[in-house]
Amino acid sequence: MDRIIKSEIKKEQITGIPSVALHGIENSMQDDRDGNTDVEEEDFTEEELELLTYQDSDTGDSDVTLAQPEAARRVPLSDAPMRKYPFKLKQSESGNVLTVHHTIKEGGQALRIQIAACCFNELSNKLVIIDKRGNVFVFDFVRKRYWRLGFRMPKAKLIRPSPLHTSDYIVGNRTGHIFIIDVDNSILGVDVEVGSAALDELSWSNRLQNARSSIALMRFGSDALLVNLHTLQVSHQLDFDQSRYTLKFAAFLPHSDQFFIGFSNDSLHVWSSHSLATLRMGQPIKARNRKLRLLPAGETIPKIVLRSPDDSDLEEDLTFDCQHYDFADGLLLCYCFTPDGNKMCLSTLDGYLLLLSVASFDLEKMYRLTDFTLHQMAFLSQPKERIVFGITTRNQAIMLDLANTDHKLIVQRSNARSLSLSRDGKLLSVTSSCGEVNVWSTCRIFNALQAQTRCLSQVKSTFKQPKSLPPCSVGGGVSKELRHLLNPQRLKTMLKEYGCYPEKYRYLIWTSLLDLPCNGPQFQELIKLGAPLLVRNRSKKLKIRNDHQRRVVIKIWSCLAQWCKVLAHADFMPHLIFPFVKRMPKNSLVCFELIATLVLNHFQLWFEFHPLPPSNYLAMCENILQHCDEQLCKFYKSQEILPKDFAWPLLSTAFSEVLEEEQWLSLWDNIFSEPPWFPVFLVVAYNLINREIIVRLPDKRSVLFFFHDQNPVDISKLLSKARKLMSKCALALHPQRFMAHFSPIPKGVYPKFLKYPSEWIDEQEYQAVSLMKHNQEIDARIRHLELEEVKIMERLETGLKQEEHARRLKEMERVYQDTIHREEERITCQRKMLLTYQMEVRRRKSEVITKLQESEQRRKILEMEKDMDLLMNSIERERRRHNQEMQLAEDEIRNQEMELLAQRYYSDTEGAPLAQKYYDKIQKLCYQRDQLQKNLRDMTIEQLRTPATSSVLFSPQLVDIENSIFEIQREFTEIITTDTTLEYRRNLP
Repeated sequence: MDRIIKSEIKKEQITGIPSVALHGIENSMQDDRDGNTDVEEEDFTEEELELLTYQDSDTGDSDVTLAQPEAARRVPLSDAPMRKYPFKLKQSESGNVLTVHHTIKEGGQALRIQIAACCFNELSNKLVIIDKRGNVFVFDFVRKRYWRLGFRMPKAKLIRPSPLHTSDYIVGNRTGHIFIIDVDNSILGVDVEVGSAALDELSWSNRLQNARSSIALMRFGSDALLVNLHTLQVSHQLDFDQSRYTLKFAAFLPHSDQFFIGFSNDSLHVWSSHSLATLRMGQPIKARNRKLRLLPAGETIPKIVLRSPDDSDLEEDLTFDCQHYDFADGLLLCYCFTPDGNKMCLSTLDGYLLLLSVASFDLEKMYRLTDFTLHQMAFLSQPKERIVFGITTRNQAIMLDLANTDHKLIVQRSNARSLSLSRDGKLLSVTSSCGEVNVWSTCRIFNALQAQTRCLSQVKSTFKQPKSLPPCSVGGGVSKELRHLLNPQRLKTMLKEYGCYPEKYRYLIWTSLLDLPCNGPQFQELIKLGAPLLVRNRSKKLKIRNDHQRRVVIKIWSCLAQWCKVLAHADFMPHLIFPFVKRMPKNSLVCFELIATLVLNHFQLWFEFHPLPPSNYLAMCENILQHCDEQLCKFYKSQEILPKDFAWPLLSTAFSEVLEEEQWLSLWDNIFSEPPWFPVFLVVAYNLINREIIVRLPDKRSVLFFFHDQNPVDISKLLSKARKLMSKCALALHPQRFMAHFSPIPKGVYPKFLKYPSEWIDEQEYQAVSLMKHNQEIDARIRHLELEEVKIMERLETGLKQEEHARRLKEMERVYQDTIHREEERITCQRKMLLTYQMEVRRRKSEVITKLQESEQRRKILEMEKDMDLLMNSIERERRRHNQEMQLAEDEIRNQEMELLAQRYYSDTEGAPLAQKYYDKIQKLCYQRDQLQKNLRDMTIEQLRTPATSSVLFSPQLVDIENSIFEIQREFTEIITTDTTLEYRRNLP
């Protein structure tokens, strides 16, 4: 049966599973004709689809949502029968084989209910989902059916398949209740309140056969309980009396009856479930720090970078939000085990991935997560200990290859909240915060990772770059083969089709379009010249939060100022440079040559009347705008708004203030692909597109702020509008009459830019030098006066200090004298107290000595009495012993005498018959008998003569005597009989 299920699941993964919307069991679906619970796949009519189709705003896919009628929702859920509904399968190239969400209609609006918990069963062929309202849904991937159970699980937090029965599941809610449910038969079994908080972790030991030893470990917040799986009764509660740290993790080790406990001080303890004693412990954070300290020089740990190297590292773009984490809970975030259970993987808050040995908790491997952290992980069974799925703190579901840290894949880019991996590792479920569960085929995801790896290797081999492709290197420009591949016509075709260039190779394409030479030596010479004085002074006012980006902006501005003097006097240069530096913070050479190329071509008319705005350039914008929209120009004139107000703010900041990042990149992709005068038409197009907004602004101040704020704009519409204006612009107004065509920077030299008032700049510099000298002289005089003032103040302070010193000395002497007097009085008082104490001590000492002597005497008396008692006891024992010995001796002598008499008697009567041996005695007894009979007769006669009273008094004695006589006769008769019998036997032949 297992083989059949696995083969069918594999077939399902090949065909794919579409997005399915959950519905209530009370929804009106067409009944199966044969009355079975398993209905076949149904086709809906167009009228039904019009009423029951809901467009998903998140994904854009049409998800079939069967809305619940108002009458149907009033029916109690427990009274509805359990029915099974089909879902179709389809091919999915991305690997997302199923998307599940529960969407209902309330108040005429579609409402999506979030998913609370989900898990796969042990056979990996079913998915159980519980939403926030407690509805339980089961998806069968083999039969392609799903159904809703006839009861609800309120406040569900965690669900796991039961190891005891295939169809049973263990559910824990947020109030500490544990439920056992049967999903195949829709039965709600045991309901026990185990804890007092939400169930966070659930695991069990490998001893499941014995009902007494099948133990599960449950963690409710900071409390851990050992619970019997069969009865759900708590057997042990793990209490920790340490107030300095609390419980953080608790779970059984894989394939073992031992469990580990993690505390908020980052320590791990392994306990025995038999004795509940600590077997071993580990400190992974300390082991990591020790390994980092002892790391040899030149050796580094593997690093995993999620973002591309061209992405900016803004200060506000943190890998995690400090508000979401309590640093008192330690650095360990989450854990997971490898499929074989031999290794344990830990994720830390400071961006490390630690791989420990479960047997000893020794640190075996360590990885550095440079720009992200993981708060949930799971290992893929194959390849072994290599592929890790995780949820980042940015709510991204990712796939990492630990064997090759450069290979990673973002499975889901946003809203990922938790993940669950099937036991066979073929299916992955990702629960989203938007109310969805995405089921992915791990086989397809792994194939996508392999395909991406092969694609990147092919691209690298094509561009002959052994590493990730930077735009260019400082040592040289773009190769001829690369220039041939990046043909401008090909690039423009790509730009026309997609609207922008690929993110990974954007700067390489920019370098090719602008034909940047990458003059490394010349750039180094400009860097060696240092920053001009004007740039140093003005750079102090730059407000850039990232220090690295600020330094890069100052360096590029200094090189531009050394290349062209007018650029040092341009206040807008930092605002023009910063957007490009933000996108290319690690390649200053390319950024410098890009700005220099723009100055030589696109900005060639900007500095004609410096420091005034470029009136000729702005006049071209105004003329084209006047030609296209006279009403807007009249509005600007009525508000006294000049081109320097509606055009220059856009140009001087390179459109970075009014566009978001992706729009800005797409805009400059098109600017670099068009002629140098294209920005003129972009300014006009921006004004025309936002015309309706601008003319409705109340005053001039609002209009001016409009061109400094980010506004919603369709970038594709803006670019098409600008191209349309450029193609239809009249020749008399076209900027190409006044601007030269594009000319790249030649190889090995940076040509001078001379389209600026050089005489004014020279005069400005001369005046600046003279003013600087004058300021230096004034500063020297001021310093001289300050020194004199300092000396006078020092003299005055010295006199005041001496006077104050003398006054304080007197006060100090008076204080010391008072202190000494108080100390003398205190010492005198202490001496008196000491004498009193000495007398008291002597008195107490004498009393103690007296009591000691008395106790010693009593002790000696007691010892003497004890010795006397011992002596008397010993004497008494000796006397008794002697008496016993004397008595034993007498008894022994008497026994000897008796033996001698017996021997003598036996020797005399040996061989005689009994009648002969006892003849005398018998005769004596006969005589005594006769005497007794005679006495009895006499007594009887006397009794008859005496009164009745006397007979009553003597009658008991007579009875005793008669009884004695009768006893003697009986014994005598027995002796005679025995003797006769022995004689007779002896005479027998």
